Amino acid sequence: MREYIAAVVMIAFTSICFWGMNAFGFQNNPHDVLWTLGAALALLIILIVNVYIYFAICKESPWVWKKED
Repeated sequence: MREYIAAVVMIAFTSICFWGMNAFGFQNNPHDVLWTLGAALALLIILIVNVYIYFAICKESPWVWKKED
């Protein structure tokens, strides 16, 4: 169940970040090198924060195998 909660939080965080990038105007400057590097850095940070969110919410549950009864 924690995996689903983490997925919802990650989707919400990513959507807010993409909305912010869109509001900031990243899509209007595709040929400017500095804007491209900024967007790449922003996407990398979003990915790292998503991984952190996943492991902070799930804790050890992704690593526990289901036991057969």
